[in-house]
Amino acid sequence: MKVHRLDIDDFSEIDYDLIAINTTIEDFLLAFNINQRLKLTLSRHKSDIISTNNIGEVTFSRYGFEDENQDLYWSLVQNQKWIETTENDFSLFEQGQQKVYLLPEFKNVDYFLKIEGSEFDDEEIQNILYQLKEIPKVSAVFQVDASKLKSKNNLIF
Repeated sequence: MKVHRLDIDDFSEIDYDLIAINTTIEDFLLAFNINQRLKLTLSRHKSDIISTNNIGEVTFSRYGFEDENQDLYWSLVQNQKWIETTENDFSLFEQGQQKVYLLPEFKNVDYFLKIEGSEFDDEEIQNILYQLKEIPKVSAVFQVDASKLKSKNNLIF
């Protein structure tokens, strides 16, 4: 009988591009603007992303679009969320709310655009970044090296 071994590295390959977006606009308006700029059809996903931390379960909004022609899946996910805490959990200055993050190493990022299955070259990514920067009230856009993320498991959805 043959023994088949699986290498954990076979499953840890990053096959997506990740773009960070800083903006003051709401998620639905950002999705609308991305749809206009990139000719996508992002729509609210039926289920949000659920993350468990020391406070409990937190849900982050998620928009998705499957591009069957190019075999890509685009996801716009919220990175920051204010949640209500109980009286015992907060200090005088927090006033019963605490900010939680999907990817805590990027506390300054409001949203992430995840492009699964992409084989975009640098020029195509730069074009996407340029289009996103042109959205009103978007203050910053940059590509994230997903292979260096500490909490990349939070992007498995």
